[in-house]
Amino acid sequence: MIAIKLWNFIKGYVIIKIEGLSIEKFLNLIMVNDVYIWDIERKNYTTVVAKVSLKGFKEIVSFAKKTSCRVSVISKRGLPFVISRLKRRKSLVFGAVVSIILIYVFSTFIWEINIETVNNVNEKMVLEKLSHLGLKPGVSKFAIDVNKIETEFLLQNNDISWVGINIKGTNAFVKVVGKTKPQEVLSKDEPCNIIAKKDGIIYKMTVLEGEAIKKVGDTVKAGDIIVTGIIEKPGLETRFVHADGQIIARTWYEVYADAELKKEVFERTNNKITVTKIIFGNNTITISPKKVDFKNFEKEEKEIISKGFPIRIIKEVYYETKPKTIVLSREEAKNVAFEKALKELEKVLGPQSKILNKKESYVIIQDKILRANITVEVLEDIGMKEKISYIGGEN
Repeated sequence: MIAIKLWNFIKGYVIIKIEGLSIEKFLNLIMVNDVYIWDIERKNYTTVVAKVSLKGFKEIVSFAKKTSCRVSVISKRGLPFVISRLKRRKSLVFGAVVSIILIYVFSTFIWEINIETVNNVNEKMVLEKLSHLGLKPGVSKFAIDVNKIETEFLLQNNDISWVGINIKGTNAFVKVVGKTKPQEVLSKDEPCNIIAKKDGIIYKMTVLEGEAIKKVGDTVKAGDIIVTGIIEKPGLETRFVHADGQIIARTWYEVYADAELKKEVFERTNNKITVTKIIFGNNTITISPKKVDFKNFEKEEKEIISKGFPIRIIKEVYYETKPKTIVLSREEAKNVAFEKALKELEKVLGPQSKILNKKESYVIIQDKILRANITVEVLEDIGMKEKISYIGGEN
């Protein structure tokens, strides 16, 4: 049915109104002559509305005269009439084509960067660092290397444990996880609160000291006070205690990792050149059977006599390498990407974390990269003790 409708749209058809006292005779003539007519609807005793192809309409005009019926066109439908209308509106067509081209061009740029941070990472700092590395609004998606930016970002920021960049449409979604700072060890007589060190939903609470101001099922943000060390009771003097307990919460993590479907690697050939260097003082004697003229090579260096001696002998081996293109199947790329993603996940999960649910998915980016995505729901202790600092200000 859909194929027939599509064919009729391509060829074009008209909706007609048939009026007369011999409509049945008119319709019989149409069918006898194999003219395709459809969606016949009787409006009243002398009027019928139907659809007919352009070719069929030309044929039924003569049948109308034979049966004393009158046929009129209500509307024209289909591709031929659309093209005809567009030919009369060339400026509109030109504008539409230009608009489509502009939409496509603009869709190849990144216009918005969405930042999600974990463990109190400064969003403004992340935006500035990403901009310096080339990821900023207005940049072409083809001009950025996600893997390179992620690597450089981690190398330049020692307090970041993981960063993931995902390009969707004209948006870049960036998630940054800061390293968990070692919790300050407080003495048992030092007043403190228990705060959330990351976002989550409280699953279980065990309060040994202090007063809980959150309960099981509550959603908390990093920095929220869960158990306070300030005990205030009506008619009693305010007490300051060392809050203690365990806060187990449901938290969520999402990690990404990429695997190239096609990449170039360099493999060693059987050709190699060994160079020996004898160093004494500021003088160096190089002994080599021939010049190292490999276009691509790998170098291995070994010191035969250590620096403790007045003379040093160093052996350098140059291995010729040649480029080779490796093509991974989708299944192989999935295995590589998910293995890398799991290693990234291990970096952000604590040793006592318990995974409740895990969801895996992947996308192919520009037929070059397979990006694996792992989302996990975790049970972990999110409680962190924080000294009630303003007490010292009152002393």
